[in-house]
Amino acid sequence: MAVCCAIGFLMTSTAATASDLSGIWVPEGGAPLLSPEGLPLTDKGKTALAAFDPQRHDSTRFCMPYGTPRNILSTAPYPIQILERPEQITIIFDRLGDVRRLFMDGRDHPLDPWPTWLGHSTARWEGRTLVIDTVAMTHESILTDTGLPHSEQMRVSERLSFIDRDRFQDEITITDPVMYEKPFTVVRTFRRAPEAQMSEGSAICLLDQWRDQLEARNRALADKVMERDGETAP
Repeated sequence: MAVCCAIGFLMTSTAATASDLSGIWVPEGGAPLLSPEGLPLTDKGKTALAAFDPQRHDSTRFCMPYGTPRNILSTAPYPIQILERPEQITIIFDRLGDVRRLFMDGRDHPLDPWPTWLGHSTARWEGRTLVIDTVAMTHESILTDTGLPHSEQMRVSERLSFIDRDRFQDEITITDPVMYEKPFTVVRTFRRAPEAQMSEGSAICLLDQWRDQLEARNRALADKVMERDGETAP
């Protein structure tokens, strides 16, 4: 009888917290508008933004990750795939192969975390809302394609909640006292897209990088040949 009751309780509990996040989702609309004019940049933040050079400071130009939370903010029109397990939720971005791991096992953030592109994320369910907390993101990443900066003190808090069975919104609050005078929030909406397919991601990026290097090498060899022929010509 006790076993029966325990099983019944487990089934009820699981049903009450089931989220059905697993699957492929696509963002609705274009990238959220994050204009520097509308954000509370500190003097240091303004200086960093003014110095931004996409050729030198945009990680994606070097086949590096988009980083958190730029990967969520800059997904359009590419899909994401979510894999859900009780101890971890994994988000795969169809752009440069970014992979976020949201630890659901109750662990804390490391006491002295090493800053990375994706940061360290913990998460928990509050009813039907997934609450995500991310810290330790390298300052080498940026928030938007236009170069909005952040420091390694940035903290990203997300509240992912269902609008209906096939749509959810991610309310993202960014707190960074170094670059911004106060926290600000942006919302991204996704819809379920079982017909969408994920691409090769980082493999494509690496292939493009290899092609660029090969073309540069071939041009250099051609220049050497022309220079040699010119030197030996009568």
